[in-house]
Amino acid sequence: MSRPHDCTRGSVSIEAVVVIPLFIAAMFAILQGSLWVYASSVAQAAAQDGVRAGTVMGGRPESGQSTAEVILQQRSAGVDWGVDTSSTPQTLTVTVTGYAQSVIPGMHIHVHESATLPWEGQSR
Repeated sequence: MSRPHDCTRGSVSIEAVVVIPLFIAAMFAILQGSLWVYASSVAQAAAQDGVRAGTVMGGRPESGQSTAEVILQQRSAGVDWGVDTSSTPQTLTVTVTGYAQSVIPGMHIHVHESATLPWEGQSR
């Protein structure tokens, strides 16, 4: 009696060759997305704390910028951070820009966050 030909022989190997790289790519994408979310939240926190420090009674835009820079250095959530302040007679804006850390070589994900508050007390 002859055995019927099994047409699924070796299919597990072929499926593994296709599925495992897709799984690894998905894991890297999730990790990269997490790093971007973390860098964005740190940049937003630095901008908010910087604008709060700059707008307190007697505060200056320079103190807001230095506060944001200190937070970015402590958390080291990204690279090439830049902090910019701009003010009007009514408000102060602190803007933080940079790039999230990358696990994928050559990938540069831009982060841009800003916060604006009115001056405490009197306008400038």
